[in-house]
Amino acid sequence: MAGPTIINNRSTLETDPIRNFRFLVTFKPLTGGNAGGGSWLKTPKVTVGFTSVSGLSVTTDSIPYREGGYNTTVHQIPGQTTFSPITLQRGVVMGTPQHWDWMRKLFATVQNGTTAKRGENFRCDLEIEVLSHPIAGSGGSNVELTTANYKDHVSARFQVYNCWPTAVAYSDLNAGDNALFVEQMTLVHEGFDMNWATDLTTAGSAPKFK
Repeated sequence: MAGPTIINNRSTLETDPIRNFRFLVTFKPLTGGNAGGGSWLKTPKVTVGFTSVSGLSVTTDSIPYREGGYNTTVHQIPGQTTFSPITLQRGVVMGTPQHWDWMRKLFATVQNGTTAKRGENFRCDLEIEVLSHPIAGSGGSNVELTTANYKDHVSARFQVYNCWPTAVAYSDLNAGDNALFVEQMTLVHEGFDMNWATDLTTAGSAPKFK
């Protein structure tokens, strides 16, 4: 009996598209003044798990320009570049008021109710790492994986600059629902950069990026 026919024998881990469901978000408070954000942003950096991250997009406006003596077409000149707000969503866990504490630095429900101090920096940088799948981690080809040397391979990395929260929202409360209590935070920022890993090997160290 003939064996199965391989329809696509060129598909490998290197050619598979990057999955979108394994990612980590790291907050990095900016220097200058006191550390911004909630109590968790008073540390050098903190990594948080989210259900979804959306809004990673950039748009450059076009400026139409007409020139005398050249009236057949309209020139298109690059204008200002804008970055969409980023929305992060996660389930609410008891004892995690960090996002609300960060938002309270920007407003006060009652007089003198804000938590920010004079000269305090409420902005931070954001790092979003897209992790490879099904590669769980790597410690080198001849190294046994342990907690000490475990490190996920990062397929792509976003660096987002000068973030601060412009909105925090909570899901509706409904006794008839079979759902989780969800928190959604929207961050505005001043641009991002994206880098891809050059290969699938890490040997226990950070991957090389272009």
